[in-house]
Amino acid sequence: MSGRGNAPSRSVVIGGGFIAVAGLAFALNLCARDFQVDDWIITACATAAICFAALHGLPIRGMRMRRNGLNAEAVFLSLSIGAPMFALGGYVGPTAAAIATLAGFCLAALIRRTNPVTDLARHGVMRCVTILALLPLAPHFAQIRALPLVEGSLIFAGALVVLSLVFEIAVSAPASAFTYHISLGRVLERVSRDPRTWIVGSGNIVWATVVRDPIISGHAYVAVAMWIPVIVTALLLRTIDQQHAELHRLRLVRDAVQAMLGERDPLPQINAILAMLRVPSFDETVTVLAATGARTDTWRSVTMLGPALSSAGDELRRRILARLKFSGAPFTTLRDDFYIAYAFGARLGDGELHGAMIVHRRNDRPLSAEQINQFTNAAFELAPLLRDMRTIAATQNAATIDGLTGLFNRSTTLDRLQHMLDDMPVAAHGAVLLLDVDHFKTINDQLGHAAGDECLRKIGEIIKNAVRGGDTAGRIGGEEFLIVMPGATRDVALSVAERLRLAVALGGMKYANGEPVTASIGAAGAIVGDTIEALLARADRGLYEAKRQGRNRIVENVETA
Repeated sequence: MSGRGNAPSRSVVIGGGFIAVAGLAFALNLCARDFQVDDWIITACATAAICFAALHGLPIRGMRMRRNGLNAEAVFLSLSIGAPMFALGGYVGPTAAAIATLAGFCLAALIRRTNPVTDLARHGVMRCVTILALLPLAPHFAQIRALPLVEGSLIFAGALVVLSLVFEIAVSAPASAFTYHISLGRVLERVSRDPRTWIVGSGNIVWATVVRDPIISGHAYVAVAMWIPVIVTALLLRTIDQQHAELHRLRLVRDAVQAMLGERDPLPQINAILAMLRVPSFDETVTVLAATGARTDTWRSVTMLGPALSSAGDELRRRILARLKFSGAPFTTLRDDFYIAYAFGARLGDGELHGAMIVHRRNDRPLSAEQINQFTNAAFELAPLLRDMRTIAATQNAATIDGLTGLFNRSTTLDRLQHMLDDMPVAAHGAVLLLDVDHFKTINDQLGHAAGDECLRKIGEIIKNAVRGGDTAGRIGGEEFLIVMPGATRDVALSVAERLRLAVALGGMKYANGEPVTASIGAAGAIVGDTIEALLARADRGLYEAKRQGRNRIVENVETA
């Protein structure tokens, strides 16, 4: 979804458009006098039907270049509308089909007015030029029209099969390969492996053959009415595809959120989602962030694609996020000596900012207007993903996180402790720290429960900052905290405990008499065969001894039973 595909699309549209208009002018010069009022009415109806089919055209499965792209199934949907018009006779039939095809796709491009409208126009141009190339065969179409119904229908259907295959192999697939810079063989492989495209194509070839009969019989308006099922089919296919895509997105969201909450790498799932939206260029760094709080400095980085940013890039990202949040604009940009950065807001219809997509490039390579539109659309499609991630994460956090301190709750902390004990035969080391706030009851009694809650919140922050990255810190009681330390030796556990004790004492919290709030800590090393109850009992005896010795100290319990 980088912008490199847009220039080829536009060049095809402009160059092919001149050829198509010139060809239509030539064809009309040949048969303008033969056009009847009914022929023009049928052409207008066909234009409207093809426009609707183009608006609901679907991409090939497995080659979803852009979510709003147009691909093979629109070929077959428009086929059942344009092909029967050849039965109008002479040069009128192919000329009317070419006019309706070009006008229908271009009208769809004007109606959609989103990126990439060039896809719609490009497909209309390619079909129009292909139909005009069949003008020299107009006398043969007349011969097929004169054949008996069954024989003529079989020949007509066979001709549509051959022409559809030729068009896909010789025109559509090479154009897609050229536009998206992928090999022709890869495009043809993906087309051949898409059963939905061929099922829809076969059905529309059959329907085109059926619609041809009323035109030959002089009941052209019956044929027009028979285009309604094609329109309904296009709408149903689009609806089903959107539901399928939404279910796929929700599965990816679930997997990504579970990966993050389980401290695993969510990048494969997130990249799968981004692959449906945009593939970044080699010289840009794309960062996706989820809004986990009101302050942008607390947002969570979901994934980053591309080269790592320098410290200057990180600072630019911080500044541009703040600007995006308060500007309310779809995107904003900043530039420094090294980078030009773009921030695209992931907003839904309610205007709430659910996250952002940040693009960093060299400051001499700004994004084009069309690339900015692509990123804006990509950020819009990421918004429900980031919203769902935040909702799911909040729901799961409610079951695992202590609401007051932000640490893990009792059940989650004990689960992590059980995992550490289960791994003891392999890890060989492990420890726990049991921390209790000294004289906490006096804080509640003399300063009030609000002061007590604020004290616990600050201690929770201190513990978060003091423990190691792989440790689990949780609140397991009123003013009691447990730190689970997998792989920690005795020296490591005591070092962390001392860091915690000092941090609490120097944390600025005061008792009613002005003395600093302190904490006592019991430490215990885990051994093979330990149970949760046995290990916690040893840590609790260490904590009791610390209290007995005068508090604000660490006592290691070395008992094994």
